[in-house]
Amino acid sequence: MFGNWTPLVWLVATLIPLFFMKRWINRHVQGLGMLLTGDNEAAMFLYFVLLLPGILIHELSHWLAATLLGVRTGKITLWPSKRRGNQMRLGSVRIARTDPFRSSLIGVAPLISGSIAILIIGQLILGLGDLGEVLLNGEWEPFWESLVSHLRAPDFWLWLYLIFAVSNAMLPSETDREPWRPVLLFVCLAALFFYLTGWVRQVPEVVTTASLAGLSYLAYAFSLTVLVDAIFIAVIAILEALVSRLAGKRVDY
Repeated sequence: MFGNWTPLVWLVATLIPLFFMKRWINRHVQGLGMLLTGDNEAAMFLYFVLLLPGILIHELSHWLAATLLGVRTGKITLWPSKRRGNQMRLGSVRIARTDPFRSSLIGVAPLISGSIAILIIGQLILGLGDLGEVLLNGEWEPFWESLVSHLRAPDFWLWLYLIFAVSNAMLPSETDREPWRPVLLFVCLAALFFYLTGWVRQVPEVVTTASLAGLSYLAYAFSLTVLVDAIFIAVIAILEALVSRLAGKRVDY
């Protein structure tokens, strides 16, 4: 039905729930922290510690991208802090001002590096790609057998946690997305110009193939992230309900 648009549709279909899941996890991990400690800063620190591996990769990705693009960098900070509008900052890296194109690449770097890390863990270390293929083929009995064998694998839950931490820290922040608008506008206008003037009537096959492959890998990483987040959301929800009952109080969101 969707033809060559399938990877893009798949990507969008996973990206939308990913944003809502990240928002839920952000609120309820801090809510769990509030139930446990009764202190807002302690709750924010709990969220920071839980996502620390992903935060580290996020900030290092900004630093590495800026360095490779020849943009001056400074101090890297890893610590939670409140920003205006009741927003939370978990880390930062000082980067000199540069043109919108390089700023956009620096801003999107954590998404790329995080997706690569998730693909490496999910496909090469845990072998979850084969699990998904069995499920898509409707082979339920082999799926459950394969799932049980994965659960018994050494350090399975550690790697699953790393996917959770990396995925929930890899999405670009509002600051990361600021330079995207002029770059996207320029790309769209340039593409329209080349098409209307007849310079380019058909996208080269090598570009199409590479783009579809990139979208497919990104969609797979996002799909794996949604699956892992769903598991951790269930765990967080159960813990929050238990602590709320034992403490005799609840958090209103």
